[in-house]
This record gives sequence, C-alpha cells and structure tokens, in this order.
Amino acid sequence: MIAVGSAQSVEQGSGMLQSNIGMGSGGFINAGTDGLEMDGFFEIQTRNGLFGEVWVSQLDMDAETNTALNASAGIMREISPGLIMGGGYSNYTEINNDMLHEIFVGANLNFFTGVVFLGVGGELSPNFLGIADLNTLFPSIPVDLSLMGIYSENFNESGYDLFFRASRTSATGLSLGYTFSRERYEDEESRTFTKQGHTKTFTVPVPAEGYFNTIYIGFTF
Repeated sequence: MIAVGSAQSVEQGSGMLQSNIGMGSGGFINAGTDGLEMDGFFEIQTRNGLFGEVWVSQLDMDAETNTALNASAGIMREISPGLIMGGGYSNYTEINNDMLHEIFVGANLNFFTGVVFLGVGGELSPNFLGIADLNTLFPSIPVDLSLMGIYSENFNESGYDLFFRASRTSATGLSLGYTFSRERYEDEESRTFTKQGHTKTFTVPVPAEGYFNTIYIGFTF
C-alpha cells in the first residue's frame, strides 16, 4: 500500500493563516496504521504579516514512500476583527521526484480557514483545504480539536480526504496528539488478460480509500 502524500500535513495545515508572530520549530514521531515516520518544521512570521515555513516529512524506513520537503512563503493581513486574508507561494518535493509549484490564497474567518492551491504551469489541478477549529464550538474541552478536509485530484479522480485531530501541548513544548483520517491511496491489483490463447497476469495501480489512526509525540520550540 502506498499512502497519498498531501502538500499539507494535518499539523502543518492546522496553522495556516494564524497570527503567530515570531519563530518556531519542532519535530514529531508519528505511529499509526501505515507505519512509523518522523516530521520536522521551521516557521517564521513578522509583525508586518510576512511568513515562511519549511516542513520535512515521511522520514521512515519504508522503501515505498519518499521523504518529502514542503516550503512556503507569503503574506497575511487582518482585514477586520476575526478576518485574516493571505496568499503566497508553495512548493512540494519528494526525493528523487520533480518539484511541484503552487500559489495559494485563503482566508481565516473566526473558527474556519479556507485555502485554494493552484498549480503553476498547469502541472497540478486546483486543491482546496478547509479547517474548522472545533474548540470554538466546544470551548470547555481541555484539548485542541480540529477537522480538516482536502479536496483534490489524485489518480485521475477527484475526491476528498478528511482528518479529525485532537492534541495537547504543554508549557514545556511537549506535544501529544491523535488523528483519525479517511484518506485515498494508491493500491495494487492483479489482473489477468487472455489474448490469442495466451494468458498473462499484470499488477496494476488502482485507487483505493481507507481509514487510518495515527498517534504522535513531539516537541515544539
């Protein structure tokens, strides 16, 4: 099974278009249905709204996955109380594969963030990212809760992935979390063909979907 690598991980996407002036970094170990991997990030945001971040993900021993690098830079502005708008440039690279380039534009309105990613040069179909901060609806719950959806085209089919995330970060920077997701991935299927009396069996890639559980532990600085 080969899992789909999204340009925005759950932890990464949850912080988009949030006002967090300063610098931050962190590392996470993720253990779940599809194996064990490590992620790391560095981000910076200035008082005038400029921001940038770099993520390294899928650091594991699985030969079927590639280490991925995602970098983005942009600017955001508070238009009115509760409304932030922004945009910028992002790229996504899997080691040994080509770099994919995107521009993005989005808005954060109270508890909801929406972002549209557009491929540069037509190399990618538009992707849509939506994030709901559930703590606004359930303020008494002592953990951070969010729901993230991604609508995109993979394997020549349009579809969506959903992520429900619960996490808690202590004052020391220790972060614990759990993610339940419904994701699309590329699987393999054996097919047999008969032509002119000869039978051959081929393994072909096919789209599939599944449910995944992931727990993670990490530190943020």
